[in-house]
Amino acid sequence: MRIIKMTKWVVLLFLLGGFFSVLTQASEEKKQQNSPLTSNQIGTPKNKDTQKKSGQQNLQNKRLKNKQDNQDSIAVLPIRRQVISALNLSKNGSNLAKAKMLQLSLLNLSSPSQLAVSTEKSLNIAEQYLLFIAQAYQAKHKKNHKLVVKLLRNAELLNTKISIKQLNQPMFYQLHWLLAEGYASIGNFDQAYEHKKIYLRKYAKNDELQKEKLVLLLNKKYQTAQRNKENALLVDQNAQEQKKIKQIEHLQNQRERNTIFLVCVAIAFIVIIFRQYGVRRQLIRLARTDMLTQLMNRKTLFYLGERLYQKSKEQKSLLSVIYFDCDYFKKINDNYGHQVGDEVLKVLAKMGNDVMRSRDIFARIGGEEFVMILPDENLTKVKAVAEHLREKIAQYNFSLLGIKENLTASFGIASNEQMNDDFDQLLNAADIAMFKAKEQGRNKVVCFDTNFYTDKKLSIRSSHLST
Repeated sequence: MRIIKMTKWVVLLFLLGGFFSVLTQASEEKKQQNSPLTSNQIGTPKNKDTQKKSGQQNLQNKRLKNKQDNQDSIAVLPIRRQVISALNLSKNGSNLAKAKMLQLSLLNLSSPSQLAVSTEKSLNIAEQYLLFIAQAYQAKHKKNHKLVVKLLRNAELLNTKISIKQLNQPMFYQLHWLLAEGYASIGNFDQAYEHKKIYLRKYAKNDELQKEKLVLLLNKKYQTAQRNKENALLVDQNAQEQKKIKQIEHLQNQRERNTIFLVCVAIAFIVIIFRQYGVRRQLIRLARTDMLTQLMNRKTLFYLGERLYQKSKEQKSLLSVIYFDCDYFKKINDNYGHQVGDEVLKVLAKMGNDVMRSRDIFARIGGEEFVMILPDENLTKVKAVAEHLREKIAQYNFSLLGIKENLTASFGIASNEQMNDDFDQLLNAADIAMFKAKEQGRNKVVCFDTNFYTDKKLSIRSSHLST
């Protein structure tokens, strides 16, 4: 029994092996039939027909490629919002679609062979294409499938004038889905299958492009996130750096403000010092100057006279003094007023300055009395100066001031040649000489003589004599 069973299993295995060998041979023959032509097969009539068909197919593919290249060179045409709105309304079966379609039909070009917009009001080729699709949707809602196919076939005529990039957009390739439905409804299943296959291919391609865009977008977002992190780190570092820079700038600004403040204080201090110096000089000038005649006053005269006298004493040089007084000046004040008298004193001061040297001193010591100090001059030259000034005063026309009569002055001269005590004594001697000139009839120049001291009338100026 065991032998019989073993025999049965051997036969069964043999049969199965033969069956598998037959299947293997059949599959190899089928592969050989589907494989390309080899060099041994070339030359047979069947291979020649295959080669001819292959050439035609290559030529057709080449023409299709050239056609696609031409379409790729076409620019993407703009689509108006009205056209897109009409297409969406027609797709949804809205009643407003008819009005939109009528409005766009008025703008439509007369011939579908026209390429682009001729005016701003006419529709371009891409817009006409979408207008056909919108009309097809309206016909579909009315179940007029033949009209759907006709309208979409008209739209297909415009394919060669529209960019492939634009035709591959969902708005445009929905034409193939409508055609597939239209052909299926009228029983043309082959065309329906072809157009559905085209639609699915474009849909898949568009979906792939969208996925690629999404991947690129995600990569960009990821890169953006990484960059944002890096930027955040850089921003934080920059913030720290900016903080340090601001602290440094704050310190620098504070130093600059302090420097500016100190400079301003220094400038203000300098201005105050210069102002005080100017005020002090002004006060000194006012203290040393006679306000009416702008000559030196009595105080300045005695200060400078004493210094010059001491200098001449040390250097054993000459120093002379001229003391003069306007004759009958009291009558001028009484007859013409003090204002005219003041103008007369100004004129006398100007004429005295005209005959003075730069190193000489000229002062008004009070009233109508004037004193001149002339260093390094003997009595002869000093007397000549006094005579010159006396003549100028006597010849001056005072009628411009309203004074009818001529004015004169009496001059007294003294020199350290005659005495060697001090400046007060020298000035007193010149004063006595001037009084002597008045006594002799006024309008005179008299030099001091020591004999004048013996005359009691001259030693003490008489109060009863008018000047």
